[in-house]
Amino acid sequence: MRNIQKKLVLLQIKGFTLLESLLTLFITSFLLLAVSGSVRSSFEQVEEQIFFLEFEHFYRESQKLSSSAQSQLDMNFSRERISNGYNYLAVPRSIQAPEDLTLHFDKAGGNSSLGKIVFQTKKQTVTYQLYLGNGKFKKTTR
Repeated sequence: MRNIQKKLVLLQIKGFTLLESLLTLFITSFLLLAVSGSVRSSFEQVEEQIFFLEFEHFYRESQKLSSSAQSQLDMNFSRERISNGYNYLAVPRSIQAPEDLTLHFDKAGGNSSLGKIVFQTKKQTVTYQLYLGNGKFKKTTR
């Protein structure tokens, strides 16, 4: 019985000192901050790619809406969003959209107003070359 009590006394866990706790907290915080920077930049890149896919879909849907309604439709660009009068698409903060720009879709759904839309990100410039009349576009990235 005494041997068991001696082993229990020897095996008692001592608490961490304040210095050890602060050192562990500092190292953990440093590692989390280092990882969060790369996660943030990866998130921005994914958000940008999703925005461009949504923009292309929004452009095509605006064409279809104009064609099906047999009326002219305007797509308005601002810093925060792109709107067609029925719906809007939010522009992420990491993307610089053209301001005070309006695209006009005619009754057939063709673009009748502008030849080029340019978006600027931190790492690249994305240009949509619009073909007048038929409503198609070509995307280039620099």
